[in-house]
Amino acid sequence: MKKILISSLVSLAALSASAQNAYDAGNLVQSDLIGTARYVGMGGALNALGADISTMGSNPAGTGLFRKSDASVTLAGVVTGEEGQRGYERSRMSFDQAGVVFAFQIDNSGNGIQYINFGVNYKKNRNFLGNNFVHVQHLDNTFSQTYQIADLANYNWNYSADPWGLLADIAAPKTQGVGTHDGIVGEDEKGYFGISAQDANYRRATYGSNIEADINVSFNSSDRFYYGLSIGIYDMDYSRESFYEELGVDKYFYSFENWYRTSGTGVDVKLGFICRPIEESPFRFGLSVNTPIWYSLTDANGSYLEMGSQLDAAYFSCSSGESGDYDYKFRTPWKLNASLGHTIGNFLAIGAEYEYSDYGSSRYTAINHSDKDYFRGVNEHVKKTLKGQHTLKLGVEYKPVEPFSIRLGYNYLSSAYKKDGYKTILYYEPFTDTDFTNWGATHRVTCGIGYRWKGGYADLSYQYQTQKGDFYAFDDIDLKSTPIKNNRSHIMGTLGFRF
Repeated sequence: MKKILISSLVSLAALSASAQNAYDAGNLVQSDLIGTARYVGMGGALNALGADISTMGSNPAGTGLFRKSDASVTLAGVVTGEEGQRGYERSRMSFDQAGVVFAFQIDNSGNGIQYINFGVNYKKNRNFLGNNFVHVQHLDNTFSQTYQIADLANYNWNYSADPWGLLADIAAPKTQGVGTHDGIVGEDEKGYFGISAQDANYRRATYGSNIEADINVSFNSSDRFYYGLSIGIYDMDYSRESFYEELGVDKYFYSFENWYRTSGTGVDVKLGFICRPIEESPFRFGLSVNTPIWYSLTDANGSYLEMGSQLDAAYFSCSSGESGDYDYKFRTPWKLNASLGHTIGNFLAIGAEYEYSDYGSSRYTAINHSDKDYFRGVNEHVKKTLKGQHTLKLGVEYKPVEPFSIRLGYNYLSSAYKKDGYKTILYYEPFTDTDFTNWGATHRVTCGIGYRWKGGYADLSYQYQTQKGDFYAFDDIDLKSTPIKNNRSHIMGTLGFRF
């Protein structure tokens, strides 16, 4: 087979506009169920029960129930539901949590401020470890990513756009003498055209984490009312690598490798309140509000294209492209939480929570004045693609004998994506990955055990998360989705000390 090798490099660092979209926004606003093993074992339903370090990140008043100082550290292991992709393993160890609360007794009369507590806690707000392999369905020798690329290239050709977007620039033919095009789409006197596909595969690996550090103060008033405030500092580091390969009906083939990274920092404020309304009863309810997280972020991405033919007169080319770093700001939605908690004797604790957050209200903000119109359009698309998410958390802890505890928990998170959502690709964007997934509801089932002694405790928990989604390798109004899953297991252990 005769091969002709052509390589090129395209730099779009001069682009003023960034390339964010609703699916990046959906990825940035989500969080995982991560904390101490007791917190996770009870499904995170501890906001009204309190007395756990992890509550300072959800209801800051929860630390107000501590009567002794407490310190804990949590190690974990995460296992994704699919085999490793793009050279990355399906499992990884994780340092999930480390924190301390200092309890200071102010008065023991039972009236007024009884305790003022201060705390600091590190935890992973999100672990991005994930692997997906998708055999793209419903192509039917009719659909192809090349049609979407041809549309982008035709816009550039017809309107003489300058600069060309990276996807069109490395995928359109050279014959027009513009840029450094390599040609996975066809061209004639009418413009560019795509070629139908008979088969396609997609592989993706994600990694990195969103770290949260909370600084907390809480108050115990009369052992019935608890107040708390936390300031959260975030460190975002998310990376994605994907590989899309397509075989056309006329035996052409090509593959797109893409990499993408988001990094930056953020800050938020959390306010919480817990009340025991009946003095003689241990029943209590809690309310908390989480302000938006205000992020300052930087994105970078690149791609690599190979193409060829299975026919005798084979032609082979390579092309690579890389965008410059681009900075922007992002604001997550507000988050509201209501919780209930009740204990029976010293052997049973029950917690329940409801949480709401409107993902469609997430907002990008331009740093450069020239990008404001662009981001206005992106924010409109976020509103049309994302919606409010409802979260239900349930948890129970049972002590068959005093030193030992058994815990169960469940989470339901409604889908944050509208079924008719799609990913926009603009003609001047530096992104070349056209895939998107409209994820459905998330289910989490948790369990755990614990042992207490005079000066400390040890806990173990297991969490299984399952989620289904509708995957699209590219945007075509008539293309049916391919069903995929996002299943993972999370095992964690906590060692704590009270002093």
